[in-house]
Amino acid sequence: MHVSRANWLLVACMGTTINASNILEVDLVFPRNETYAPTESFPVVFAFQNPERARYLNPHISYSIWNLDEGNGTVTRYHDFRSANWTGNGPYLAHEFFTLNNEGRWRVRWTLTWQSCNEYAFGNHLNVADMIRNMSTWSTWFTIQSSAPNVDLVAATANKTCPGEYGVTIDVTNKTMQVPRGVDWSGGDYTNGTCAVVASSTPTPKPDPCRVNIDKTIVASMEASLKTRLCNGLNPPTDCPEDNKNAAQQLVVTSISCLLAAFGVLGFFMM
Repeated sequence: MHVSRANWLLVACMGTTINASNILEVDLVFPRNETYAPTESFPVVFAFQNPERARYLNPHISYSIWNLDEGNGTVTRYHDFRSANWTGNGPYLAHEFFTLNNEGRWRVRWTLTWQSCNEYAFGNHLNVADMIRNMSTWSTWFTIQSSAPNVDLVAATANKTCPGEYGVTIDVTNKTMQVPRGVDWSGGDYTNGTCAVVASSTPTPKPDPCRVNIDKTIVASMEASLKTRLCNGLNPPTDCPEDNKNAAQQLVVTSISCLLAAFGVLGFFMM
């Protein structure tokens, strides 16, 4: 099995947002429980709908992908959003590419974590206080098969129905609080110590990842970012611009020169 990381990118895109203004929705947009052809650039795409509501929650996504028929070679990746710019007119996308050449049944298992204010503890200045820490884990399965159609993000996200288990909804209130000193919270470094209060009892709407449509412009941006990353790597593709190839070759030469210099210094001290 060959599974490799190629690229990841965060990008804001135009799309239909959820109706409830307080509801943050986090979805696995792609893949879905369908069959795709083997590819060198298989995308895994997550979306934040109504992304402004994620600003004070310190969200984090980790996920694993593996071939169930082979039973080994699990690859785990994550997206850290602490420095993300949540402003924008549409869903906020996080994606990464993998090389999936082997046929078989595959699984993506993903976990979303977030933290919110402990309103009672913070408001009453309790000596023992901590963030309210939340976690939600989901899985989806898909198939890689040579006779299947190629991956098409535009077609896959256009006007289809999809099950609610692909997403998580969070009712984020308008109330924010200052996190007290002594409370361990890494998200505070990027929010000036401000957290959001999440409603605990109000039922949230059912997730609907199909509201997120990825158009050709977004796909082109993803592919361009992937191409740039590959061309700046140590083994660039043959169709890269010459300046990218030269930069990669210079990086290799510089690395070798530094290595030789290190051995030279070592030899000097051993004389």
